[in-house]
Amino acid sequence: MSLKRKTSLLFIADLVLLGFILHILSPLISLLRHNKELFPAHVSITSSDVPKSFIPRDDQIPRILHQTTKNETIPSIWADSQASCLKIYSNYEYMLWTDDKARSFLAAEYPWFLEVWDNYPFPIQRADAIRYFVLYHYGGIYLDMDTVCHEEFPIHQIETNNVTHNCLFEGTLPTGVTNDIMISSAKHPAFERATKLLPVSFKFTWWWAKMQPYAAIMSSTGPLFISLAVADYLYEQPSLPSPTVQVISPTGLRPYISDLQTATWHGWDAHVLMWLSNKPLVWFILGTVLLIGGLYTVNNVFVIVSRVLLRLIQALLQRIKKMAKTI
Repeated sequence: MSLKRKTSLLFIADLVLLGFILHILSPLISLLRHNKELFPAHVSITSSDVPKSFIPRDDQIPRILHQTTKNETIPSIWADSQASCLKIYSNYEYMLWTDDKARSFLAAEYPWFLEVWDNYPFPIQRADAIRYFVLYHYGGIYLDMDTVCHEEFPIHQIETNNVTHNCLFEGTLPTGVTNDIMISSAKHPAFERATKLLPVSFKFTWWWAKMQPYAAIMSSTGPLFISLAVADYLYEQPSLPSPTVQVISPTGLRPYISDLQTATWHGWDAHVLMWLSNKPLVWFILGTVLLIGGLYTVNNVFVIVSRVLLRLIQALLQRIKKMAKTI
């Protein structure tokens, strides 16, 4: 094979690799490009006029507080924060979803998801997944166990008669929303989309999850996942921002909650990525090094494979010639 032909083939292989990388990252790139249209933090809440007793209509957000934990024994690190939310939301129905209760609920209502549920490599993925199912099924407000409640969030201020469904997320940087606090009406199509996409994200991440836990969790069930799932729903709406999905800034939530940020599921990879999160120059250098290294590796593998195949073909042709001479 001539040098010119080898160079051309290597160039094509590089283009295919770059195209594959761009295809994989295209949802995230789209999220970054359209964040202002998809998730503008436009919700403004006033502390006054918070009703102490409120009888919601059937089409409004149910007054249910959802939280998740491994079992009925609450870890001491979360005891005070849970107690604060139970006190503030004493007029709400309280649903504590343990692993056993969550699985029983899924077995009864969404049995098609059990195979994925049972095969998640990390417990936090189950804790993430169940919150989407219960908010879709029941509606209400979800709060992480390490959330300290200061004041009841005035849900009535985000309810509207203009749409059938509505939900509220907290915006996050650089794009998307978080899943630490979520408020929704029951059967919201955005959460339905999330539940349907969970098996898809599982198939995409299960084979490399143990090598990069943080990235796998974030993209399979965590904040990045729900951001992409909600964005997928929003892209189908007639206009953006959609009145069915509302976003509030972290500052807007300060009077109502604070986050202890215990992040008990974070491993070494999470701490490294979080350390890098506000260092764009380091990200750029690492990305460049990884891209060059990836292309170099692909090129070398391609050269080695092509040489092996060429030798095999030559050996096969020689054997055919010898067989032809003996006939």
